[in-house]
Formats: sequence, structure tokens, C-alpha cells
Amino acid sequence: MKPTLFESEKRSHRRFLVIYLVSTLLLLGVGSAIFYTYSLHRIIDHQNQTLKLKTALIRPKLRKLHNPTEKRLLYPEIDGIRTALYNIDRHYLIGEFKPKKVMWNREFWRVGDTLYYRYEMQPYYLGAATIVASMPLDKTPIHSFQLKLALILFLSVLFVAFIARWLGRLFLAPVHHTISLLDRFIQDTTHELNTPVSTVLTNIELFKSLHPELENNDELSRIEIASRRLSRLYDDLAYLRLNHRRRRRIEPVDLRELLEERLAYFGPMAQRRAIELHSEITAKPLREMDREDAAKLIDNLLSNAIKYTHPGGRIRVYLDTDSFTVEDNGVGMDREASKRATERFYRANSSEGGFGLGLNIVREIVEYYGLKMQIESEKEKGTKVRIVWGEL
Repeated sequence: MKPTLFESEKRSHRRFLVIYLVSTLLLLGVGSAIFYTYSLHRIIDHQNQTLKLKTALIRPKLRKLHNPTEKRLLYPEIDGIRTALYNIDRHYLIGEFKPKKVMWNREFWRVGDTLYYRYEMQPYYLGAATIVASMPLDKTPIHSFQLKLALILFLSVLFVAFIARWLGRLFLAPVHHTISLLDRFIQDTTHELNTPVSTVLTNIELFKSLHPELENNDELSRIEIASRRLSRLYDDLAYLRLNHRRRRRIEPVDLRELLEERLAYFGPMAQRRAIELHSEITAKPLREMDREDAAKLIDNLLSNAIKYTHPGGRIRVYLDTDSFTVEDNGVGMDREASKRATERFYRANSSEGGFGLGLNIVREIVEYYGLKMQIESEKEKGTKVRIVWGEL
């Protein structure tokens, strides 16, 4: 089974293919142009020699006419060519045609599709010192050669493309193997995280119910927040692993109700870091989508904003009929990082935890439902992510 390439591998593969194909085809094109020019000259030279040999046949005929044995003299003709005679002063005497221009400094020349040959006679016969002959260029061997060259070029391009694709896969094999090991490790980690995280969260809830006086206990709150973060990490990993195999339940989702629910969930995390979490909900949009997908989209944007906002910072959340926006005044990203922010495993700030999955999951959800995502970010000034719902 052919391995599936990850997005970063596909990008590297495409770049390699472009560079390899462009450079190889450029060399192939230059070589083909040189070979075509050389071969065309050979074909024309061969026809020039044919013209020369035929022209030589007229000389004995002129010698015979110079000492005639018959009263009626006929101009000598050679099959396949036309000739014209010029005297020593290069004036036209007689012939089957009269060239518009004679290249007196050249033996062979070509005008359009006609070949010309100039032959200087010694001695002169009938006052003719020069024979100018012409014949039409035979394009049949040229066309035949062009077809063969085109076929060779086509097969060469196919071969080069095959080699490029094979070499690209060959060079990416070690990288793909490493990423596959990492992906398998994440899957195994996901499986192992499920039971302990669920156990911790369940026991925290049980502990709170048995000891209400510890509801606001700092130590217990830290344990709960850390456990919820682990739980969210597990959810993200499980989502990526099962995303293409689970059945989505598409139904109208009240985005306002869902957003308020998720804001309440993330409230303690923001409070713990003294981050102001402000929301402006101006509509109650309904969207046809899977509720888990909608929750995952909101959760990852809120989680990223909290993670990358400095303690004491501010996060603003907007929801209206057309869009959902999360804006923070955190660490931000430069332009290059903003372009790569949605890649799987990419982290613009390695000092923060996580696997770099949040925005990648958001992008997958956005693409699945045909939404649009806009990311605006500036280093040390914050990030703004806007999801455009489109028609509701």
C-alpha cells in the first residue's frame, strides 16, 4: 500500500518536482533545439548536394551545344531543377527562370522554400560563365524528423516525470518514516491518556461533591485545570485519529448557546492567568453541522488564545450572523509563521506546550464545511482569527 504523504511532505515533494522538472526540461529543451538545428542543416545540406550533382549534368550538354551538330538548338533541361546562365560580367543570358537576386559571394543559399546553387564554369560555353540552379526544398524528410523528435521529446518528458516522482519519494522516505513513527507514537499516547485523564476528572468532581468547602481550593483548581488541559489534548489527538472514520451527525447547532457553554468551560483557565475574557454576542446563528465539530472549532481557537496570551492580557470573542472571531493581544506571529500556522505539528512559539494541532484541526473543520478562515497576526501585538460562516 502506497504511503500517504503529510502536508509538509507534499509541499517539499512539490518543490522538488518543480525544481527537478524545470531544470531537466530546460536542459532537454536546449539540447533538443541544438540537435534540431544540426539535423535540419544536415537535411538541407543533403538536398544541396543533390542540387549540385544535378547541376553538374548540364555542363556536358552546354559543351555539346557549343559545337552543334543540329540546326535547332534546345536549352538543356535537367529533371527536378531549373537553371539560368550568366556571362562573365554577371549579366543574365538565358534560362528556365530568372532569379530575383543572385548571391555572388556564396555557393549555396536559400530563399524561403527554394534552394539555390551557383556554379562557375571553366572553360566557358556559349558565353556562359556561371550557372545558377534552383529546386524546391523537399519538406518530407523535415516533417518526418519533426514527428520523430516530438515523439522522443514526449517520451522523454514522461520518463523524466516518472524519475522525478520516484526520486522525490525516495528522498522523502526517511522523513516520512520519522513522521509516521511520531504519528504512531501520538496514537499510542492518545490511547494511554484516555483512562487516567477520565479517572482524574471523575474523582475531582466526586471530591468536590463530598467536600463542598473545597470548591474554591487553589490546589484542587490547579489539578482540575491541568486535567482539563490533558483532556483537551486527548480530544484533539483522538479527533485527528478518528476524524475520517467517525460518522458526523449534521443538525442545526445553536452557535450562541454553544459558545456560551465553551466560554464557561474556559473561564477558570483564563482567570487562573488573570486574562480578561470578553465576549460580544450580537446574534443567535444556527449552523448545519456536527456539534462536536463546532465545539472543537471554538475550543481550539479559545485554547490557543489563552495559551499564547501573556498573564494579565485580554481576549475578545465576537459572534454575529456572518462570523466568529477570537482576538488576543498575546505573543503574535510574523508573516511566515502566520502562513504555516495551520500546518500539523507546526508551532510558532516552541516555548509553549502542545503538539501544534489546534489550528490544523480548525482548518480541517473549516475546509470540510466550506467555511473561510482569516488569520491576522503581528509579533508581540496579538493574533486575530476570524471564521466566516457564510450563508446560514
